[in-house]
Amino acid sequence: MKSAIHYLAFIPIIFSLACNGPSIEETEYEGRPHFKINTSTATYYYDKAGGGLSRVMDADGVDWVHYNGDPQASAPSGASGGFRGIPNMVYRSDDGGAGHPGFDQCTSELIDKKTIRSQSKSGNWQWTWVFFDDYAQLTVEKADPDHPYWFLYEGPVAGSFDPSRKYWGTDLGGPRYEVPSLNKGESILDHWQWAYFGDVDTHRIFFVLQQEKDQLIDHFAYMGDTKEGNEAEDGMVVFGFGRDKGAKALMTETGNVFKIGFLEKGVMSKEDHQWVSLQIERIITR
Repeated sequence: MKSAIHYLAFIPIIFSLACNGPSIEETEYEGRPHFKINTSTATYYYDKAGGGLSRVMDADGVDWVHYNGDPQASAPSGASGGFRGIPNMVYRSDDGGAGHPGFDQCTSELIDKKTIRSQSKSGNWQWTWVFFDDYAQLTVEKADPDHPYWFLYEGPVAGSFDPSRKYWGTDLGGPRYEVPSLNKGESILDHWQWAYFGDVDTHRIFFVLQQEKDQLIDHFAYMGDTKEGNEAEDGMVVFGFGRDKGAKALMTETGNVFKIGFLEKGVMSKEDHQWVSLQIERIITR
């Protein structure tokens, strides 16, 4: 007869705050070990070795990230799978790929019932995710001062790629309907503290925010997975805090805090945007 200890070794590790609170369990996705985080508003898949989110699914099971390919795919084909993720933090260094699903630059562990900490294998980088029912929070605890980083959201808004049916907004205004094509070298750059993304047929938006506003350039564009750009059948939005033209990362500070989550409202008017602004400002102060 197998011992109780032997039997328990095969039971997935599950941490739960409460019956209705977030829970974290071990699972696999794309053949890779993941943490699966269940909350009342979203389900997150966290790639342990990548140190990043490969899936962010809303309450209806729609995946707004959907990493599903080779992270080292060539451009632009990677826009339909391998380039996707959050925060895709480290780029163009020996630690390149840390914070990006699909890479093997990190180790990740559960710290408590709602917290995951990742560290690069080099020891140069460390960050912590804390999950709540209505948002998730990343804190950069250690950064290589010789290699700037960024915080990216790369994925299909509302699970599909059709820029003509998407919209976005920021703390500077919205909703906005510009559709810059990264395939054609186009982008919109500014200084934003937060942004949201939506689909005209979906009564829900996804938001990203930086806790402390800075003066670094932030970036918005769409990227199709073929030379057709925005007319391609698949692709992703490319939004980055601390990202300049030419895929240049700008952030160097430790202590930066970022939050992501869903709000259950479509944004069709300035009044809707004002409502979103109030909700996000409340989340910033928490």
